[in-house]
Amino acid sequence: MKLNLLIITILLAIKLFSQNIEYATQTFKDTRIINGQSVENTTQGTCTFIISHRFGDIYQNNPSSILYNFFGFSGGANMRIGLDYGIRNWWEIGAGRSNLDKTYDLFTKLRITRQSKGDKNFPVTISAYGDIAIVTDTSNALLDTFFVDRFSYTGQLLIARKFSERLSLQLMPTFIHRNLVETAEEKNDAIAIGGAVRFQLTDNVALNGEYYYTLPDQLPAGFDNSAALGVDITTKGHVFQLQLTNSPYLIPEYFIGKTTGKIIDDDANGKFDLNIRFGFNISRNFKIGGRQY
Repeated sequence: MKLNLLIITILLAIKLFSQNIEYATQTFKDTRIINGQSVENTTQGTCTFIISHRFGDIYQNNPSSILYNFFGFSGGANMRIGLDYGIRNWWEIGAGRSNLDKTYDLFTKLRITRQSKGDKNFPVTISAYGDIAIVTDTSNALLDTFFVDRFSYTGQLLIARKFSERLSLQLMPTFIHRNLVETAEEKNDAIAIGGAVRFQLTDNVALNGEYYYTLPDQLPAGFDNSAALGVDITTKGHVFQLQLTNSPYLIPEYFIGKTTGKIIDDDANGKFDLNIRFGFNISRNFKIGGRQY
């Protein structure tokens, strides 16, 4: 009997030592960085309710517009209400509705591999993201011909590395397709490369930056790359994300493919525009599945 116990103890010890793997956690504080997705997933059995809001431009043509539009709060706003759910710790689904073009979106995100060290050493976390969006605004005459014209799609690889407890970086090669575009100059497909950074200031406060570079000849004149800076404030059960961005849109088909206006636009006629909007994301988690042991 004692011999059997000794053998079992040795086998368990070998198994434990052979699985000396340490995975990176909280590469980013939330499932979203600012406009785009992070490699983080909603955990299994958890439902996340998200409210995202982008106000109008803070500055339009002259300094008086700042107070007249009350820092962009008066008009041109866009809001998305969404619900995400963790089917597994590595598999998340979600859906939402944006008021611009009355757009509904449905997405899924799967973690392919995790950054780890020890017996299993892998330098980055990689996730795959895909979504489908449909415009339901019946006032758009361009969409009256075929129902399929209302659809657009996005595919992304999210590649992130947590370099330290403070610094994380993420790369986001992206492909978007719109079944219908507004002008002949626009292409139905666009390819972009996104980059993001997170710097943790304190236990509860982090700074984020995000930029999507669209490859040349992908978008017509007048369209610009999406850029954003943000602050994450983490509390128990909530993450508050405050941002400044040049895009009013909240799904990748739009903030990559339809953002217009440079952040600072000073033309030959002396017209000066500052295309910056204040926005926020608020998320709240609800545990609705069984507790894992």
